[in-house]
Amino acid sequence: MRRERGFTLLEVLIAIGITAVVGLGVWQVLSGIVQARDRVDELAVQFEALQRTMLFLERDITQAVNRPARDIYGDFDYAMTNREADYALMLTRQGWRNPLGIRRSTLQRVGWEYTGDTIRRRYWVSLDQGQEDESRDVLMLQNVTDFQVRFLDDEQTWQENWPGDESMAAQTLGSRPDMGLPSGLEVIIEHERFGLLTRTFILPNFDAEKAQNEINASSGGVGEGEDNAEESAGGNSG
Repeated sequence: MRRERGFTLLEVLIAIGITAVVGLGVWQVLSGIVQARDRVDELAVQFEALQRTMLFLERDITQAVNRPARDIYGDFDYAMTNREADYALMLTRQGWRNPLGIRRSTLQRVGWEYTGDTIRRRYWVSLDQGQEDESRDVLMLQNVTDFQVRFLDDEQTWQENWPGDESMAAQTLGSRPDMGLPSGLEVIIEHERFGLLTRTFILPNFDAEKAQNEINASSGGVGEGEDNAEESAGGNSG
């Protein structure tokens, strides 16, 4: 009778070794693809947050108006400044959409805050603050190592603070600030992944109350001026 032969132990071990090597190679390839996809997704999320931050900064700055706002004590704050505690930039902007036709101002008070590793945007429901804090805070960008703002005055000189020291010295304590907006503004953001980012904006010296009074005078209506501007103003504009 013919004796049948199978695989020897050595042949089985060789086959198992080859299969293991092939399987390990396939696993490494798939693992690399998954990790690359995760990194791309993470980068896309961070880049989207950066784009969103720049978009909101652009909207706030380019729609800034020369309208001081009152704080919770009834004192006037500057229309645009970086001298407020905890805020790298504080301003009043126009352009708050009102699709429902609610009786309120179209102006909004906005503050940009740098916490040491994040940039946050805070806005107030009422342009002039009441006794209760009705502000709303939104996280804009993470992994930030620096956030600075500087201002271009009428003499085309960059200033680290706005208003300048001379303008503040000439201001009467407790009175309404009587100074315009800077001619330009530069925002500098340093990010862990995207590096140093700089945006420069040109600002029109737009006086919201003066424009409203001119509109009222030309239409023959009753001036709304500061009264309507002091009604509630909050939410994000498009």
